[in-house]
This record gives sequence, C-alpha cells and structure tokens, in this order.
Amino acid sequence: MSSGSDDFNDDSPQSGSHKQFKFTISNGVVTQVHEFKDGSYESKSIDADDIYTVGANGVVEHRELKLLGTEITRYADVDSDGVYNRISEQWIGSRFVLKDDLKYSPTDGNDFIAVRGGEDCHGGKGSDDFVIREANHLRIGDFFSGDDDLVFDTGLGLTSRDHLVSFIHEIRQEGDNFVVDFGPGISITLVGVHSNQISWDDVSVLS
Repeated sequence: MSSGSDDFNDDSPQSGSHKQFKFTISNGVVTQVHEFKDGSYESKSIDADDIYTVGANGVVEHRELKLLGTEITRYADVDSDGVYNRISEQWIGSRFVLKDDLKYSPTDGNDFIAVRGGEDCHGGKGSDDFVIREANHLRIGDFFSGDDDLVFDTGLGLTSRDHLVSFIHEIRQEGDNFVVDFGPGISITLVGVHSNQISWDDVSVLS
C-alpha cells in the first residue's frame, strides 16, 4: 500500500467524532465551504473541478475529479443546526471494484462503511463491510469477527491477502485495541478487539 497517490487523504485522525462542514448557499448554489479543523472552521477553496449541487432535500453533493476517478460525496445537516456531516460517498469511472455507495453512519441493516481518516468509524447492528480505500491512520469501532469484514478496495493493484501482508510492518495489541501498522502515517486500529477476536478470514482484498 503506497501513500504516494494524490487520492490518499491527509486528514488528521480525530478519534470519537465525525468531520464537520458548513456551506454558504445562495439561490441553491454553494458559494463557500468551511471545514472544522483545530478548533475552528477553516475556508476550503472551491476549484474549477469541484462541482457542488444542492438537492431538494437539502443534501449537498460534491463531485471532484481525482486520479482514480470521480468522487461523489454527500453531506447532510440532520438536525438543522447549520453543521453538515458526510453521509455517503460514491465513485464513478474508478479502478475500485466495489461500486456500491459507502455510508459514513450505519443503519440497522448490512452496510458498506467508509473508513476514512478523521472519521469516527462505527458499524451498526447488521453484518457490515468496512471498506478501506486510503492510506492513513484509520480507526474502526464496533467490529465483530464472523459478522463484519475488512475490505481492502484501494484501486492500486493489491492482488491477495498475501500481497497485503507483505506491506505490514507490525501487528500489536495496545490495551484493548488491535493495531496493524503499515509504516509511518499508515495504520488500522480495531477498537476493543483482541488478537483472538479476529482472523484473516475477516479480511477481503478486491482487485
């Protein structure tokens, strides 16, 4: 797993929270975007390849052309306080194998959950697939072996679990958390999971 691709997000991990955004919307058009970082909202530039649309239900959709395809991210203000969270992502024309939408908040059913840096990643009551597409410090809560799966769908040519293993620097237990370390800046932490509660049968590699 290389971190050299521009598609790999450089979000700072913020355990226990979801990323927060504010949008200035005028006549149905997004004119300003602010992201909460380091205790305050910071302005994000809207480039020529950033396309924001606002649906009739108030959901903001952002389309951005990236190296691996077009990323579509949807944001919702669920409690009408002016603060938006990412609710789902979708990719078009990408090298990712999985074409379904990925959710940021689980349901009571079986979900594909987006695992992203800076997000409080949790599953729900169903059997969930935690889909990993970026190299970052990633944290996953509510993982249950036998019910849930870790799915590596990077679009960067991982061919098998053995190929994935070749990139692992260290596997360790940190208190009640199981940590897989891929080197500087890249790790996966399974919160509340011990080494006897997970196996390679819980891991899938899509290529």
